[in-house]
Amino acid sequence: MSQQDVGPPRPDDRAGQPALSPAEQAQIADAFAALLPRSNHIADAITDHLLDVERTWYGDGRQVSAELRASTRAHIQRGIERMAGRPDSSRRAVDLWRETGRRRAQQGIPVAVVLSAYSYGTRRLWDALLEVGQELDVPASVLLHAGQVLWSDLDVQSHTLRESHRREELVLESGDPAQAARVLDGLLRGMGSDPQFAAEARHVLGLTADSALMCLVWLPEEPLPSVAVVRERLQNAGVQAWWRVHGEYAVGLAAAVPGEQARVRAVMARSVRGQVGTAACRHGLAGVVAAHTHALAAASSLPRGSHSVADITECLPEALVASAPELSALIVEEAIEPLLGLTGVTRQSLLETLVVALRHGGSATAAAEDLMCHRNTVVYRIKRIEQLTGRSLDDPRDRLLLSLATIAIRDDLGFEMP
Repeated sequence: MSQQDVGPPRPDDRAGQPALSPAEQAQIADAFAALLPRSNHIADAITDHLLDVERTWYGDGRQVSAELRASTRAHIQRGIERMAGRPDSSRRAVDLWRETGRRRAQQGIPVAVVLSAYSYGTRRLWDALLEVGQELDVPASVLLHAGQVLWSDLDVQSHTLRESHRREELVLESGDPAQAARVLDGLLRGMGSDPQFAAEARHVLGLTADSALMCLVWLPEEPLPSVAVVRERLQNAGVQAWWRVHGEYAVGLAAAVPGEQARVRAVMARSVRGQVGTAACRHGLAGVVAAHTHALAAASSLPRGSHSVADITECLPEALVASAPELSALIVEEAIEPLLGLTGVTRQSLLETLVVALRHGGSATAAAEDLMCHRNTVVYRIKRIEQLTGRSLDDPRDRLLLSLATIAIRDDLGFEMP
């Protein structure tokens, strides 16, 4: 029986065998690179097969058929590029798998049919690899290793697609955006601690008991626009999110494991103008209220007019100041009010020196290097700051108060804080 008859070897078929040498890895990359000119031909053969054997699902509509052909071409090309060591940096393969799962669910195509298509596509890619491997005289042992990788990739693809398909089916089954909005509103009012409401929320939002969640707060630069674009862009990245307009800002709840949360923030940074704060729901649905408070504090801590995204864990001092404006005003008054009463260049130079010296733990030498001036000048300014404020940069408690005070007036300093 030929290798074409049995398909790509499973990962455990070569268990215990040594890893490939750099030269052998290069042979695999070259073999896949040789497949790139044949990419569309391979993909179209896969599409023609699917349109023939799965006509019930793919063949009834010209639009579905055309989309299937384009999607298959994208999958095959992306897969070959990855194996050839030429990944497309503009889009990750996993995002393509997630988008396909979501789209097939919207088209009503069962997940089993989609997974079968992925398996068939992997087999055809394996056949093409064997053919080009023979042309390039790639050793059979090296080709078998490549087949092992193809099979491993298929497992990852299938898991990713199945999860995306399931999430989208649950969204479609809920069918009523008002239901999701009602549930999110209840979670923001603390009802996630009620087991009965939490069970309903998980059903409506398509969550499991151990789903990881994060809260997002968007303070827009202008009157709040529609959140539909943000929802769609997150969904295209494989992240399901639910949004609610909350006064002058929007609050969202996203299903994202810790490893995905940085990607959620990156999508938000590309998609909105304004300040965005995020926070993990550390206690699941019962932790939504606390996460909302933390995300709002993180967003509020960002400089006014900035288009930035920050997680609460990255800006705890700033968030602390932003969340207690009356206390922050008192800290400013007690710590640096005399400096704020100065005018002109003197006020500017002393405040800038204070900020830089605090960053260096009160070191005049390090501050002088940053400020590009003589150390004696910085020593003189620090002494004057200490005389005016009655605070010492050598005292840890005074340094803490001075740091919090400079954070509180950051937007009015006239220069960027580090």
